Amino acid sequence: MNYQLDISKEYQNARKKVTLLSLAFSLIFSLILIADVLLVIFANEDYKLNLIIAIIISILFAWGAIFFFPNFYNDTFKKYTFYKSYESGLKEIAEVEFDKEINEPVTKDSNGLYLYPVHVTYLDGLSRVSKVIYTLEKDLNFKKGDKLTITTYQRVIIKAESHL
Repeated sequence: MNYQLDISKEYQNARKKVTLLSLAFSLIFSLILIADVLLVIFANEDYKLNLIIAIIISILFAWGAIFFFPNFYNDTFKKYTFYKSYESGLKEIAEVEFDKEINEPVTKDSNGLYLYPVHVTYLDGLSRVSKVIYTLEKDLNFKKGDKLTITTYQRVIIKAESHL
């Protein structure tokens, strides 16, 4: 049994989402700016009402940009940088014994990823060290006691090969 995370596919998906969110934000900002300018330019003799409407629209957009947009954009951008840095980052290859996996995801980590904890025992010569590492998949289909060669990046399993 083997497990392989398709980094290039995940990277392309995250890159598309970052690009779309950036374009959406720029488009909305441009439309609001144009609407504000047109409200002021084409104001009748009583321009104060149009000016107040333009100010209210701008304030609502600013509050929305401060509170709502960063949640979506930051998570997506963190995923993008995680996948992008994989190519040049340090990867760890180790022999482990699979203990158990937990099917409830950990809340988002610093990379904006939902991770599932996996308990493994590192086999390093005579010493055995139990550690918790993470995976992006809910079920790896490994059994307790399986000997694996894993490749991890920032404690996330990227590749796992079983020794039969």
